[in-house]
Amino acid sequence: MPKIIKKKPAKARPAQEDEVKHAALHALDAVKQKQKQVITIVSAILAVAILVVAFKFYSSSQNEKAYALEKEAYNIYYNTRSDKTTPEMERWKKALELFKKSVDVKATPTALYYLGNCYYNLNDHENAIKQYSLFIDKFGGNYQIVPLVYEKLASAYFKTGKSDKALETLGNLAKVNQGIFRDTALMTEARYYESTGNAEKAKERYKTVATEFPNSPWGAEANSKIAVNTQAAPKVEIQQQPPAAGPVKK
Repeated sequence: MPKIIKKKPAKARPAQEDEVKHAALHALDAVKQKQKQVITIVSAILAVAILVVAFKFYSSSQNEKAYALEKEAYNIYYNTRSDKTTPEMERWKKALELFKKSVDVKATPTALYYLGNCYYNLNDHENAIKQYSLFIDKFGGNYQIVPLVYEKLASAYFKTGKSDKALETLGNLAKVNQGIFRDTALMTEARYYESTGNAEKAKERYKTVATEFPNSPWGAEANSKIAVNTQAAPKVEIQQQPPAAGPVKK
């Protein structure tokens, strides 16, 4: 009888060494990638923090420098020093230079306003217009001195012969704070029209001030102007010629 040959059971196939290495390397790369991400995020956070601190320090130092220049310019502008003999024109020139330096460091509303005033006082109305316009562009809706800027800007426009721009500026002044300065704008318009000989438009604005703003500080002036303009023209008496002499009776 033939001998039965038994097959040996197949041995379990071991995992391929290359696959194991690949899996290990993949896991290691993933760990390294996560480490890089963490390091990158932490580095970015630190960089932002450093920038914020540096900006705060820089901003603070710039503010202090701008404030010091502006304060010195303000004192010269109003001649608050003990020396009261400096002529106005010279004071305004010195103040102008300091206000310019202050604005170059940091443009604040008051520095721009007084820089415009210096130019205005020195009869450089074109540069005054530039500074007042810059103020309005940067700070027009946020500061209480906006009405003063509009008034000075309108005046500078009038000085340079730009009446249309001046009247437009007065229209903007009339809208500030729900019309609280409308009487001032109307009075300035009335004076302008009166100066140009347009009595009808001047009278119209004087009447608006008198009727709509009875408690206005301009009320008395408006009423006096209306009274002058409404006075009846003096009557011209026509002298009658004596009757012609009749024929001489003989």
